[in-house]
Amino acid sequence: MLADISHMARDREFTLERNEAETLQFSLDLNEFQAFARSINTHPRNLIQVYQTDVKVKRDGQYLFGTQIVDMPVTLGEESSTIAVTCKGYLNLFKDRYITKNYVATDAAMIARDMITYVQSLPYGNVGVLMLPFPYLTSKFRDRTYSLSNVKTSLQNLTELIDGRFDFAFTWDKKFQTYERLGAVRADLPLTYGGVGSNIKSVVVPRSGTSLFNRVIGLGSGFGDDQLRSTKDDVQSQMAYYLREDIKQFNSVEIQTTLDQNTSAALALEKDILEIPEVVVTSAVFEGKPFVSIGDRFPLAILGHPLLDDIAGQYQVEQLTVRLDENDFEQITLKFDNYRELA
Repeated sequence: MLADISHMARDREFTLERNEAETLQFSLDLNEFQAFARSINTHPRNLIQVYQTDVKVKRDGQYLFGTQIVDMPVTLGEESSTIAVTCKGYLNLFKDRYITKNYVATDAAMIARDMITYVQSLPYGNVGVLMLPFPYLTSKFRDRTYSLSNVKTSLQNLTELIDGRFDFAFTWDKKFQTYERLGAVRADLPLTYGGVGSNIKSVVVPRSGTSLFNRVIGLGSGFGDDQLRSTKDDVQSQMAYYLREDIKQFNSVEIQTTLDQNTSAALALEKDILEIPEVVVTSAVFEGKPFVSIGDRFPLAILGHPLLDDIAGQYQVEQLTVRLDENDFEQITLKFDNYRELA
């Protein structure tokens, strides 16, 4: 550890999302930070540098996640001078990396692990990510042909196939692991808005059809008559909402079976009305109970509002955002989804 800067960090906020890079934001008083660097006899640029410094986050003495600084504009002013720091999780170490490689009859989770290992074997390509032992394997064997395919996007696409879904995560100390599903069933903590026992401060329930499509046309590699094409329909959705079509580009896909799988996965995400409840709670809700993790499944209900009485059942945390004030008071926003099997 170069330094503990928690006592100087202001405007602290972090966001965690399933199979996505974490985001951490905070600000530092420039003069206070430079004085701190002097007190430990080091140059301030030795402590924070874009794309060179990792920032790891603890809560109650336990590491939550690790990030790398990606942006830190400095603002000089008459009244105050600040550094606004933005950090991204280790998945984004692979957002600017591309892979060209073939896989034949390989478990999807092993493809994910191998892609990371392979691109790190290239000259100057090792970003220090290691593999944890005993990964979860899907028992679904895939053929994949990658041709200058983005590694981050390819990892995420592997997790969303209709059969053999899985999750992945990077630990705070840069280790990669696959899981059947992140999180746990939280029967210990029903979340309720309204009525006796209400523990939700506020809730937003978007109901939008702007992203609903029930016929997805997937376009793979090639041009003109030689281009791979896959069309997938959901008849029930078409009967309810009329025919609504979307075209998806999978330019790097060169195998028809792979294109069919990707197109089916896109259809599964788009065929229904978007309904992702977003609730705000405080850390007091978790007093005496485990803190929330990505993938946790909570009983969720909205009482006293017939328009929303269909919001009832088990919902999975897809994204959580924690904001801390100057007194370390936590406000937590949980974004839910229930499109996956939650049994």
